Amino acid sequence: MCISIVLGKVFNNWILSIKICGSIALVCFGLAGLLNDSFISRNRFKSTNSIDKEDDKSDTSKITNFMMTVGSTNTILAVIIFLLIKKS
Repeated sequence: MCISIVLGKVFNNWILSIKICGSIALVCFGLAGLLNDSFISRNRFKSTNSIDKEDDKSDTSKITNFMMTVGSTNTILAVIIFLLIKKS
């Protein structure tokens, strides 16, 4: 997040900042979806859900929540930069 702002300021290219923030957000949302088992069918979900241990579920849930937080903040930052560029 901070890296994209610094690079945008140093290179005076705010489109680069938007691309970096957007890319980070997409990767974080994709990883959160994979860890949350959002991309598997219901039959597979039932079988993998019974195999997972409670500790694994807790760790996966923490990582998923972290990824969603990072992805959301990067998305918000990209939108703010875009609106500031469009305004000026």
